[in-house]
Amino acid sequence: MTSTDGEDDMADQSGIAGGAAGAQAPGGPGFGAQPPAGYGYPGGAVLPSGKATASMVLGILGLVLIPIILPIIALVLGVSAKRMADRGEGGGRGQAVAGIVMGWVGIAFALLGVTVATIQGISAM
Repeated sequence: MTSTDGEDDMADQSGIAGGAAGAQAPGGPGFGAQPPAGYGYPGGAVLPSGKATASMVLGILGLVLIPIILPIIALVLGVSAKRMADRGEGGGRGQAVAGIVMGWVGIAFALLGVTVATIQGISAM
């Protein structure tokens, strides 16, 4: 077949709509390509320390399971992890603060429980 200007039309064998075999995908050049090296924050994100994670987990477990021992451990680990995070030796400051708060709440619940049990024990006599 010939076009109106006299040139022969060749069948497109690339299978891509629009003609040329080197046609780019929608979205422009580099669509789906990896970002260049150096993209993002230098050094990556700081991971939380094990102390911070342990503090938060023990704080949660102290509120649910063992309200006398675990909150004290959560409080000690949380203070230590928060100091480490403030010095820049590790991440997880938020987890450490959560462990500190839950440690204090767990200690308060334990003291409340001991107080109520003591009052009930005295009143039963």
